[in-house]
Parts: sequence; structure tokens; C-alpha cells
Amino acid sequence: MNGSALMVGTYNALFNGRSKFKLRGGGTPQEVEAVILDDAHVAFSVIRDAFTLSVSREKNREIYDSLTTLFRSSFSETDRIGTFDDVVAGDDYAVLDVPYWAWNQRIQDVREILRPQSESFAFQWPLLRDKLHLCHALIGCDHFTISPIVPLVDMFPTFTDAKRRIYMSATISNDSDIIRTFDADPSSISNPIKSQSLAGVSERMVLIPDLMPFRIETRDVIAELAKWTVEQNYGVTILTQSDNAAEEWREVATFAKGSAEVESTVESLQKGEIIGPVVFANRYDGMDLPGNSCRLLILSGLPKGTSDYELYRAAALHGGTTIMRMLAQRIEQGIGRGARGSGDHCVVILHGADIAGWIAKDANFRLLTDSTRAQMEMGIEISRAVSDLSDMRETIERSYTRDTDWTEYHAETLAERLDEASAIAHDFTGVTAERKAMNLWQDGHHQKAISTLEKVLNELDSKDRSESGWLSQLAARISDNWGNRERSESLQQRAYASNRNLLRPKVCPPYQPLVTPGEQATNVVNQFEGYHLRRGFLKSFDDTVAFLHEGASATQFEKALADLGTMIGLVTERHDDHGVGPDVLWLFPDKKAWVIEAKSRKKDTNALKKGHHGQLLVASQWFAANYPGHSFQRVVMHPRSLATEAASADETFALTYAKLINLISDARALVTKLCESQLAPSELLHECSRLLSESPVSASALSDNYLKPFTVAERSFGRG
Repeated sequence: MNGSALMVGTYNALFNGRSKFKLRGGGTPQEVEAVILDDAHVAFSVIRDAFTLSVSREKNREIYDSLTTLFRSSFSETDRIGTFDDVVAGDDYAVLDVPYWAWNQRIQDVREILRPQSESFAFQWPLLRDKLHLCHALIGCDHFTISPIVPLVDMFPTFTDAKRRIYMSATISNDSDIIRTFDADPSSISNPIKSQSLAGVSERMVLIPDLMPFRIETRDVIAELAKWTVEQNYGVTILTQSDNAAEEWREVATFAKGSAEVESTVESLQKGEIIGPVVFANRYDGMDLPGNSCRLLILSGLPKGTSDYELYRAAALHGGTTIMRMLAQRIEQGIGRGARGSGDHCVVILHGADIAGWIAKDANFRLLTDSTRAQMEMGIEISRAVSDLSDMRETIERSYTRDTDWTEYHAETLAERLDEASAIAHDFTGVTAERKAMNLWQDGHHQKAISTLEKVLNELDSKDRSESGWLSQLAARISDNWGNRERSESLQQRAYASNRNLLRPKVCPPYQPLVTPGEQATNVVNQFEGYHLRRGFLKSFDDTVAFLHEGASATQFEKALADLGTMIGLVTERHDDHGVGPDVLWLFPDKKAWVIEAKSRKKDTNALKKGHHGQLLVASQWFAANYPGHSFQRVVMHPRSLATEAASADETFALTYAKLINLISDARALVTKLCESQLAPSELLHECSRLLSESPVSASALSDNYLKPFTVAERSFGRG
């Protein structure tokens, strides 16, 4: 209070509903001269959690059921009642956003359900009870979650009225999340104070086995390398994206599960009492493993969100730069667990087709900080030069033994590449408009809030349609809360047209037919342009087709099937989100198409029945109406090419699992040859055309090679 001492506390000490620093309007707030936020990147999820009220299905089943039942009819209105019922029953892991129009109508009912239980949510309820209209309501199989669209930090005058707010982080390449979370001034964020030296940069040898020019069983090799490293008396840590992923490493490493176990394990590693291997799930920050406690760090799989809000936002903004920035942030945080400070060193192995494919994309790579990008570039070069397993082990040993050739190469190359690194201009247009609109809405200025968002929508449409849709939906939400339903519906239609992962409007906008694709070879080769390593496209292919099995959810399977079509040069989409079009549509260059119903989870013993075939007949009528002049084949993804007599599937074809496996294998062979080619981009097109002319995945040959006509299943009669 006198400015003669520094108070050190956790983020939660300040940001909670019973804060000793006082809430706005709840007493005299504590004034401070400055607030310094250390490891600011860690704060994004911590602050979000402070404002998030989560009703557990397991612990509060009655409340969970009461809240979900309130909104069942709204999902029926948007033709998602089947998904809703599966989620609430625990049969689907999707996270559903309650339509804001239903939420606005039922807010008082929600208050009445939660108020008697408010003591159970003592640190969240005071922050949300008057602000529910500013919140998302999310339904998952385990929780009913209420979380504000952006954290309402203005409720804490100690923070927002401080004369200085200082954000410190070594792993933020794009500062937009500081604006979104903390309402920071964009003009200040655009010009951060940066170190001009390498004093805080650790030495890291980054290896990506999936990009190495020889075929290996990556997991087995990493297991052997981990065992060998421990034998050298060096610590080994494995980071995975989830508990399930961590369980898969049980034979290799000890799984530290739960906060208490993680804390004690980290302390034992730091003291040298154990060296591992140890596996942690979703612990990309908050752990320091310096020195010998971690000389080999294995980042297994692409980091993903774990809270229902993160999972929802990742799905809603799938493919957009906002989520790509979040992934870049998580990868950097994960890599940073091993070596701490300029005198430290470690080897980092990035394991998995998903993370290898992500890193290989130029657009993603540019989201990393300069130092990490430079180390990644060195790692990619080293990975490409590794000739076999023995060479890989010798390469890693150079870091362990402090080989001067390696240490000098790292120091010199890092310095050179950081000197060459050009400053990337970050665009804060969208996030600034979102924050400003939220502030105006909170203050009751609905029209100004909507206008703020509308001003940037056209600009964002050409840059990032997923974010443009997100902001259109926010404008629609504000308009609905204001009482202007007609304008809200119009804005929601615009949002849905830009980003079909968002809420479907009550009145669905007219369908926009896909553009007939050009030459198949051109479509395939154009996809390589976004990768600075062609093998990265192969890893993206592997990551996609990994969901084409009967254990995948319907959403995962259908998306993967659509993406597979795109990767072999067709134009595709998942369409059935309001009960009319097909599950998946594959459009061919010659005005032909596959209209696909994906019955991927039907038991092998079941034949195609009349009701399921009827859905496909409706979808084919929809296609004929929307694509005049096109011919099509009706296709059912089905375990067997058998149908009941009543189904009348004479002119419908089956894509069986056996044929799908053949298709995946043949497509992979084509992609592999292109990825391993050293031809220039102009020559690659001719090579792709030549390979397609001989390939069974040529658009002209797909139907003959992979579709089977349905036959009528024999009836079985019991003895009477």
C-alpha cells in the first residue's frame, strides 16, 4: 500500500468472487500502483477458469439434469436433438453451445436453479449471477458449463484501474490473447519490450522422426531411446494431450496422474531422486525440469484443449488462425519444460503424425516465436539428414556429451537466424473489435457494440472466415439480447455462411452449391504449397485417415471421409447438419458426385434397412435439386454390401470397410510418391498427372475400384 514492498500472489488470489481486493460495487477496492503478470501465457486458462461455473454431472446430477432439460427443445428446433440426447446420455463427447436465443429466454430459470446451490460455487457465482447474458452455456457429457464470452476482468478495479499493467512471457508469439483476456491496450501490445540477446534462450535439439527420410516404427524407437537415455543417467519426460494418451505409455513410463502426484513427481525429478521416464497428461506449463531432470523431452501428439470451453472454441474456430495460435502457444510451452535458461540443454522429440503435419505447414510455423522457429528449422534440417536409427542415436548423443561441433553449430546458427528473422506484423483487428464490443454491450450500448463488429466483418471475411463468423454470431447474440430478433437472425445467417461450425440459424440460409472442381492433379498439387516439407502433407494424410474406423464418432468419421476426398483432389463437404443433405458429398471434376450416407458404426451383422436407405434417398433428391446438370451415385458407407429387401437398394452402392482400406492404401501410395519427389513445383504437376493416370484413385476410376452394388440379404426363419 505504501509502495515499499512487493506483494507476490497467485492469479486466483486476485481473480475470484470473494476477492480480498474487492469487486466493483462491492466495497472499497484496494488500490495498487502496478500489477505485474508473470508467465502471462499461463494466465489465459487460469483467468478463464476463475470466471467459469461448472456443474458436474457426477457430483450434481439433479442440477445437471435440470439445466440440460431446460434446453432440450432448442436443440430439437435446430435438428440436433439426436446429438443432444447422446451427449447427455454420455454416449458422445461433443460439447454443445446452447443457442443464445434459448439461453436469453431461460436465464431467470437458470438463476433459480443455481441460487440455492450458490455456496457450492462460491468463488464463481458472485462474478456471474448478474452477467449470465454475457456468457456461453455449454453442454458436455460430464458438465454443464457457464463461462463468459471474454473474462470480465473489469469487475476487479484493483487490476483494471492500476496505473501500470505489465505482462511478462517468453513464449508468446502473438499477443492477441492478452487483449482478449485482459482487455489490454492494442497500441501498447503492438510494441512490446523484447530482449535483444540470446541470454534467456536454452539450447534445444529438436527432432521430428515422422519427417525423417526412412520408415520407422516411431513409438518403438522412442521407447528404446527413452530407455537408453535413462541408462545414461539422464532424465526423460513425456508430455501427452490427455489421460488416455498417457495411459498408452504405461509400459514405457510412470504415469503421474492428478495434481498431487504431478507435484511430488516433479519435485523428485528436480532433486534427482528419480529420472523417469515419466509421462504427464496435458501439463504444458507450470513445470520446471532443469538440468539432468530432463535431458530428453518427448512431446507426443498435438496439444489440445481439455476444458469444455477450450474444446468448444476449438471446434467452433476449427482451421482458423485463432486456434492455430493457441496450438503454437501450447507447443512452445511444452518444449519449454525441459531446458530452463541459457546454460541448460535438452533434446526434444516431436512424436506423432498430427504434430509433424502441423509443424510442416508454413502458416502454422510462422506462429512460433523467433527462437523456437529457428530451433525448429535446425531440427528439421537435422531430421532430414538422419540416415538410420543408429545415426539418430549418435545425433542425440552429441547433445548429451556436449559435442563441440553441435554446440557451436547451435549457437552460431541460432544467432544468424534470429538476426535474419523479420518482424511479423500481427493483426489485432478481430480481437480488438470483440473486446470493444463486449465492453459496450456490458455498459448497455447494444447498437454501438453491434456497429463495432459490423465494421470489421467484411475485412475479416477475406482473411479468416472462421473468425468473421465468430464475430457475426457475437453481433447476433447482442442483437437478440437487445430484443431485435430480425436483425439477430440476419446476422446469424451471415455467421453460419462464414463458419458452418457455429450455431445453425432458426431459418437456415439458402444452400450455396460447391464449385465444380478443376483438374484432379492440380487440386492435389496445390495442397503441397502450404508445406515447407512435403512429407508434412503425408503426415497430415495419416492424421486424417486415423479416424476412418468403426470406433470413431460419427463426427470424426464424416469429417475424415470428407478430408480424404479433398486430399485426393476432389471438392467435398459435410452437409447434413439440418437433416436434408448427405452426410458427406464428394464432387468430381466431370460434374459427377458421390452422395454419401455414412453408416460407419453399424454392426457387421446388420444389413442396410429401409429407414437408413430412405435418408439417402432424401439426400439424393436434395442433390438433384441443388446441382442441376450433375450425375451422381448414391453411396452408403456400410460394413457389408447387404441390404434388406424392403430397403430397395438396387441402384445404391456400398463403400465397405475393406474397400475403404484399399482406397486409403492406394491414396497413401500416391501421396507418398509425391512427397518423396524432389521435383520442382512446376514439374510436380506433370508427375502427379502421370501417377493419377495409373492410379486406382483417379476420379474416373474411383467408382469401379471401390464401390460394390448392394445385394439382398437372405432372410432367416426360426423353426416353429
